[in-house]
Amino acid sequence: MQQQQQLRQRMDQLVQTLDPQRTEQAQQAERVAQLSRRVQQQQQELAALEQELATQQQQDGSGSSERDRLAEQVGEAASAVAAAEQEYRLQQDTQARLLGEQRDKQRQLDRLESMRQAIQETQGTQASRIIMDAGLDGVHGLVAELGQVEQRYRLALDTAAGGRLGQIVVSDDRVAAAGIDLLKRNRGGRATFLPLNKIRGGRLAEISQWDSPKGFIDHAVNLVRYEPEYDSVFQFIFNNTVIFDDLNNGRRSMGRYRIVTLDGDLLESSGAMTGGSRRGGGGGLSFGAGEAAEPEEVQVLRDRLSEIERILTHSDQAGHRLSAQLRQRTQTLTELRDAYRTQQLQSEQTTKLIQRTRQQRDQLQASLAADQGAIAAARQRLESLQLNLPEQDEELQRLRQALAELEKSPLHQEWQQRQGIVQRQETALQTQEQALRSAEQSLGDLALSQQRLQERLAENQQKIAALRAQQTEQINQQTALGAQQEALVNQIQALQTELAAIEEKLGSEKVERDRAERRLRDQQGQKQQLEWQLQKTQETQQEQRSQLADLEAQLAEQAAELPDPLPEIPAETSLEGITALQHYLRNLAKRIQAMEPVNMLALEEYERTQERLEELKTKLAVLESERTELLLRIETFTTLRQHAFMESFNAVNANFKEIFATLSDGEGFLQLDSPDSPLDGGLNLVAHPKGKAVRRLASMSGGEKSLTALSFIFALQRYRPSPFYSFDEVDSFLDGANVERLAKIIRQQCDEAQFIVVSHRRPMIERAQRTIGVTQARGAHTQVLGISQEEAAREVEKGEAEAAAQVTQAQAAESPG
Repeated sequence: MQQQQQLRQRMDQLVQTLDPQRTEQAQQAERVAQLSRRVQQQQQELAALEQELATQQQQDGSGSSERDRLAEQVGEAASAVAAAEQEYRLQQDTQARLLGEQRDKQRQLDRLESMRQAIQETQGTQASRIIMDAGLDGVHGLVAELGQVEQRYRLALDTAAGGRLGQIVVSDDRVAAAGIDLLKRNRGGRATFLPLNKIRGGRLAEISQWDSPKGFIDHAVNLVRYEPEYDSVFQFIFNNTVIFDDLNNGRRSMGRYRIVTLDGDLLESSGAMTGGSRRGGGGGLSFGAGEAAEPEEVQVLRDRLSEIERILTHSDQAGHRLSAQLRQRTQTLTELRDAYRTQQLQSEQTTKLIQRTRQQRDQLQASLAADQGAIAAARQRLESLQLNLPEQDEELQRLRQALAELEKSPLHQEWQQRQGIVQRQETALQTQEQALRSAEQSLGDLALSQQRLQERLAENQQKIAALRAQQTEQINQQTALGAQQEALVNQIQALQTELAAIEEKLGSEKVERDRAERRLRDQQGQKQQLEWQLQKTQETQQEQRSQLADLEAQLAEQAAELPDPLPEIPAETSLEGITALQHYLRNLAKRIQAMEPVNMLALEEYERTQERLEELKTKLAVLESERTELLLRIETFTTLRQHAFMESFNAVNANFKEIFATLSDGEGFLQLDSPDSPLDGGLNLVAHPKGKAVRRLASMSGGEKSLTALSFIFALQRYRPSPFYSFDEVDSFLDGANVERLAKIIRQQCDEAQFIVVSHRRPMIERAQRTIGVTQARGAHTQVLGISQEEAAREVEKGEAEAAAQVTQAQAAESPG
């Protein structure tokens, strides 16, 4: 039986070995053929991939160079856009600053114009302007507008005419009455009218050329050029006034005439003398000007406003140009970035293709190598199978014959029955063992679940206890807050009641104040009006007295000069006509004399001068444009200076606040005198030491000044460090705590700069890295001693450690055992 079983086992083994080997032999043959075909195909694909990879690498190289070129162009374009943006912002800042200055200057000009208008109203000039703007028929103009004088005589003639320059020349007394009525209706003030049909001038004193006084120039009326119809007006204005060259020569003839010098000194025939210096920006009327000359301050403001207007116009043009340039550069940058992104995407795609191609190539190469190895192994296995199969077939035949002989025996069927019983018992045993393992695993899971539930129960009990304690505390807090809220509500109600009473009282006080202010303004206005009227009355009275004295003197002089007996004058000729003709003849003679000598080449010279004028105008326009450009650059540099200053100021101010708070436990900051124009004002250090009111540096004690000044120095040092700093007894006014703070700050700043400090205070010396002492040795010389605090501290620590070690050893030696 045992022999039969062994034969069957051997035969099964041979069958199990032989059948797979035959199948494997067929499969290996087929596999070798398939692998051979696939290797050939993979070699072709590998060659194609190598060619495609070379093409892609060439494209990637060209794309990389193009990408680098575009990246460089993008960088340059971004720099150009940043520069354009910075220049455009700077231009806008300059324009905003100039607009602010323009508003300020315009306010100043408006204020000065208002003051000037008020002065003109008090002087009567405003009334003249109302008459001139009314468009009345028969108004010829102001006396100052109707006469022309040479520049060298202007001051003398303006002084001689005085306030009469602002008087209005009209055709007749009807127009004068209409003008007076207009001023009354419009409350425009008062004005003096000179009607041509009524005004009469005095007769000039004859001064012969051979008997003229030293320094005598001419009668004032003879130095003015005007139309013949205004002869009576200017005779009235100047009367018997004569012009001398200086005060000394005029004094010799004082009393005989009304004398005015070229310097503007006035000598009345009554003996009164007026003179002195004049203000540089005088605002009175002058011959040849219809309005009062503007003061110098007003002219400076107008010039600056005109200059700002030109600069702003040029700045607007520059701003538009910069804006267009910025848009163009931004568009160029956008296009370059788009091209760069496109090229980058193409490059990334090419790189991915190269990577994919390389992966495919590597996979093909690996697959090719694997297939070639598989072909070699399959061929080797096929050869081995071809050698082993015949032997195994022969052995299988022998075993089958032996088994057939054994199966004919009766013991074979009994053996098969027992073999089935054994297999069924083994199956039942395996089933029971598996059920036992499942029960043990369930028992362990239940024990673990019980332990977790107990832990969670204990944890929840602790949370419940904590929540109950928290609930009790919140109830107590809520009770306290309710009481506090009730007290605050009562306090708020009381304050609101007091506030209502105060507001009611404040309202009544404001009403009383407004009434008092209105009464005060009314009284001040009445007082000013009365003062103006009194001043006007005094001026009128003085003028009338002067006119009366002049008329009396003129009458006396004319009476003395009349011949005795008086010559007879034809009835058809009047005195005014003779005087007018004489004056007209003198004017003609002066004009003829001024025209001589006559230049016959004047026309050619005029053409040359005209060409030269056009050339100069062109150059002037270029220079004006260049000047405006330079002024704009100056204003731009001023804006840059302000930006740089404010940047430094803000940084130093932040450092000062931090360092001052560290040194003094207080608050401090930097304050500009003129925040709108920081370069035109000063800088103040405002400090608030702990426990004291805010004060400026000048009102502090010595220690507070030292801390504030040191804070400012450290703030500057933190913003822009210097190589080293030297302090000479800066802690002499400080107490111990402040010296500690100062020493700590200096020690912290030592990483950025070197500090050389002269001090006698212990905290400062202890904080130093190296201490140098100067002492007087024996004799007449001094001795310098220096130690390193860090080395000394290390030596002390080393000595203390050694001493501690010795003590430990001694204690160990004394202990028993």
